[in-house]
Amino acid sequence: MLQGFFRFILLTLLVSSVFYSCKKLDNFTSQPVQLKFSTDTLNFDSLFGKLYNSTDSIDLFPRSITLQVRVINPTAYDVKTNISLLGNIYGFFRLNVDGRPGKQFEQIEIGANDSIYIFVQASIDTIQVFGFQEINDQLQFETNGTKQSVALVAYAQGSNFYSNKVLDCSRYDDMNWNSAKPYYLMDSVLVTKGCTLTIDAGTHIYNYNNSAILVAGTLIVNGNTNSPVIFEGSRLDDDYKELAGQWIGIRFLKGSTNNVMKGAVIKNAYIGIEIDSLSENKNPNLILEQSILKNMSAAGIVAYSGELKASNNLIYNCGLFGLLAEFGGNYELTNNTIYLGNTGTVRKDPGIVFSNSPLRNEDGSIRFSLPLGITLKNNIFYGSLEEDFYINNDAEGLPITTNSIEANLLKTKKAIYNTSGNLLNVDPLLKDVQNNDFDLKAGSPCKGAGTSTSIFVDLVGRIRNSAHPSIGAFEGE
Repeated sequence: MLQGFFRFILLTLLVSSVFYSCKKLDNFTSQPVQLKFSTDTLNFDSLFGKLYNSTDSIDLFPRSITLQVRVINPTAYDVKTNISLLGNIYGFFRLNVDGRPGKQFEQIEIGANDSIYIFVQASIDTIQVFGFQEINDQLQFETNGTKQSVALVAYAQGSNFYSNKVLDCSRYDDMNWNSAKPYYLMDSVLVTKGCTLTIDAGTHIYNYNNSAILVAGTLIVNGNTNSPVIFEGSRLDDDYKELAGQWIGIRFLKGSTNNVMKGAVIKNAYIGIEIDSLSENKNPNLILEQSILKNMSAAGIVAYSGELKASNNLIYNCGLFGLLAEFGGNYELTNNTIYLGNTGTVRKDPGIVFSNSPLRNEDGSIRFSLPLGITLKNNIFYGSLEEDFYINNDAEGLPITTNSIEANLLKTKKAIYNTSGNLLNVDPLLKDVQNNDFDLKAGSPCKGAGTSTSIFVDLVGRIRNSAHPSIGAFEGE
């Protein structure tokens, strides 16, 4: 993406130089000149670097977005200016002036009442960064003896840096992630079969473009309401903080067992969680509790013949599906809120889907069929479509073994679900979905409308009414 951006910059500068060259600059002044600047400070968001002992190529260091400063000559004379980085001992900042990269530029010409652009990028090497530090430098200009500067400010934090890493139990610190420093995944990491990756509360994992967390073994996430484990993209500038599709997501591969995720926040991915195949023991592939999945370009959760036990989770702002469960499996969902409002993506299919359809070969023949079991209690499944909840009972698939749907709020016109305390096509009256507040309003029909379960707290840790809990991830105030 950065390469394409720099190509655009170079092309723009090349075209500009054609017109600029038509005007010969020969009216240079030797008098002191005060240049003007579009800003006095370029501020870069937090940047990450590798571990000090990393052996990866320096080219893999995460780089910042590219910022620009416009340099204006306000006089009626042409000027020549010298441009340099004042410090830059460790090469934290990179310049591109008039289409040329470098650190120091002599006699750069700026026409009368004209301007040039300087593009600046930051790249932090944690050899000199051991915590969270402010990195300062100055872009200095010397024009006929007049010195001026533009401040450069970046914030660096040392990180645990992984690139195409196989976590194979050989190193304790690879299998136990803590909150001391963030984790930066340049490419995918793989938890091998037979190994367990444990992530402590408060740990922050940043994922670069197209990275994924692949789990063939076991993943244990020990977050909580006050100190969640956060998985997100690596771009921290404002335009990217809530932007979907920045990384692939978390994938539980065939054979992965005993996965537990509590108190996780998974955001800005393609698919938040993907589960592949039935569990190989008596436990679900994944137990998911008190977690938030948001800003997914495709889906919050996708499961292929998976086994999922989920309670007190919030899933929202997903482009196509909140939950897509294909080719059978077993799904036990209690007190979850899946909200699929208008996300800017054109959705045509229901946002919550369970299906027992068989997996077919390319010629249409059935490769295999698996049974489908569904237990849904006290969930809010609500979206912008008239039909946003769908169970596909395919005649060519195996029969649905369990179909318990009790005390849920569903967005569907199918009268078959108008039983067992379910609420159909009723506005759940959530507090402020425009500002991502999915708690219940005082008059919500979900208040106290649920059936008794073994879930005694809500997503944010509030005690539930044991006899008449509310529907959804929030008990309400």
